[in-house]
This record gives sequence, structure tokens and C-alpha cells, in this order.
Amino acid sequence: MEQRAQNAWISYSNRLKVNRINKVFESENIFALGDIAYMETPFYPDAHPQLANVAINQAKLLAKNLKSLEQNKLTKDFEYVDLGSMATIGRNKAVVDLPFIHFKGFFAWLVWIFVHLMLILNVKNKLIIFINWAWAYFTKSSLLGLILSQQKENKDFGSKWK
Repeated sequence: MEQRAQNAWISYSNRLKVNRINKVFESENIFALGDIAYMETPFYPDAHPQLANVAINQAKLLAKNLKSLEQNKLTKDFEYVDLGSMATIGRNKAVVDLPFIHFKGFFAWLVWIFVHLMLILNVKNKLIIFINWAWAYFTKSSLLGLILSQQKENKDFGSKWK
């Protein structure tokens, strides 16, 4: 069995070791975030959980830090604040695990729907998604809706695709 060479920049879980501004160890200008990044902090000595919210927060701070680096200003260290987790576990059922309360069932499912609708960027998309979810709920349909239309020929490229 072949053993992988241990590098100072690869963790035991095959994630890239990064510092507090998401720069890969032993690199000049390589940054990693999200699931691939292994960042140890006092609150997370075994690295951050592999969650979308961690990656989103790392990306926002990394963007600011890259601007700061470009302008020769000080950077800010990343620290994840866990706001909780939610998951649907079936029809009309979910679990909500917040720092101050934990609950499950139908009410948790309603909270899950509300939070996910609020995270969608604009009102038009919220309404469309709400209607799609309501339709799927009442018709008990799990099929994805597809919109198929014939494309006009693009004369510039000689293709039928836009």
C-alpha cells in the first residue's frame, strides 16, 4: 500500500492547511476556503466544520483581506461564529439546532422554510420559489420543473444555441 508523503501544508484529513487569512501554508499567493481549507483556531482546534456558512464567511473576509493586502494594510483574522444548523428530515419535519434553543417537527420545518426563503436575494425569486414549493407540497410532486424552448439560430456562430 502506497503511503502519501506528509506535507506541512496538508492536514490529516487531506485538507489544505491555511492560516487565519486563508493563505495556504508554505505559499506566497495561494488561498483556500470552505471544505478544502483546514484552519485551526482557539475555538476550533480541529478546524472549522465543513458547512456552506463557513465558506461564505471565509470568502467575504478573504475578499476584504485581499484588498487590504493589495493596499499594504493590516488583515483581519477569520473567526467563525456558529449561528446554528437546520435540516429537513422528511415531509413536514425538520430539526433546528440554534445556540439558544433546539427543536424539531412541523414548527422546525416552517422555520426552515422561512429562513431559506429569506436568504434568497430578491422578491421575485422568493415568490417563484415559494409558489414552486407550495405546488410541490400540495401535489406531493418531487419532480423538478423544466422549461424547454426551441432556441433561435445564432447566425454569428452558425449554431442553434444562443
